[in-house]
Amino acid sequence: MEAKRWEYCYVDLLNRTMVRATSDGLERVKFKRDKSLPDDTKEEAAGRAVARLGLEGWELVNGYGDVRPILFFRRALP
Repeated sequence: MEAKRWEYCYVDLLNRTMVRATSDGLERVKFKRDKSLPDDTKEEAAGRAVARLGLEGWELVNGYGDVRPILFFRRALP
């Protein structure tokens, strides 16, 4: 039986950035407020980004930090 292979990413909630490794290096994606929503906040933008990761098959595996919260995710490679 072959061992499962994983890809990993992390979300920096303070800087509103997701970072993941790709074959070309690190990919950084900044998530932003949706200005079309009247009461959208940075926290809601972060929540949408984390929810999107879940829909894409990412699994939360760890998190730490009070001042600068970092969330770590993984998903199985095909």
